[in-house]
Amino acid sequence: MKHIFITTLKNAIESWQKAFPQSTLISDVISADIAGAPIIWVHAQLEQGSLWRQSVQHILRVLPAAKVIVLSNNPEQVEAMQALESGAVGYLHAYAHPNVLKEVSSVVSQGGVWLGRDVLKHLISLTTGGKATSAVPEDILENLTKREREVALEAAKGSSNKEIARLLAISERTVKAHLTSVFDTLKVRDRLHLALVLQGQSTPGHFAGNVGIKNPSLNKSQLN
Repeated sequence: MKHIFITTLKNAIESWQKAFPQSTLISDVISADIAGAPIIWVHAQLEQGSLWRQSVQHILRVLPAAKVIVLSNNPEQVEAMQALESGAVGYLHAYAHPNVLKEVSSVVSQGGVWLGRDVLKHLISLTTGGKATSAVPEDILENLTKREREVALEAAKGSSNKEIARLLAISERTVKAHLTSVFDTLKVRDRLHLALVLQGQSTPGHFAGNVGIKNPSLNKSQLN
């Protein structure tokens, strides 16, 4: 898979190189040849101000099917929301570990959106009014085991795997296994969709694409 990094850096950050050895570094997105690049990473640097947003918007005008991920030197919720509003499907720290970068790539390639925990919780709160797990219809949970129900209800609140593991006294690996089973059983893609289903705002197996912050109920996020 072709990966392009839009950045003013002369050399790629080490983690980028380790994650995607064959990636291409480009400084000028306007004149860049981005055709055929399913994933494009845009570097948001403090000294560049909001230029990264212009880059995201330009890319999506030229290549609407591209999946754009924003790599920020200073991740924060406001900037993350701006990234989603601009059409990006991923937002994370520019110096994230190579394994994280690979996982982000995998998630967005499959139609998901990668967000930090705080942003995910904010979106869930906006979408569900803070009542993600109240009065869950029994027929939705009937095909889940007791432990899967517990994990599902916590995940729908936006809790991280580590938080769920600590609360339920199980390992993070076990939490992820239960979430995988929950997502498969309920035919949901992520925590936000799960929260919507449990609250009755969406149906299992039905999930629209990312349409921006004006309708946050349709944004997707990672399994972790």
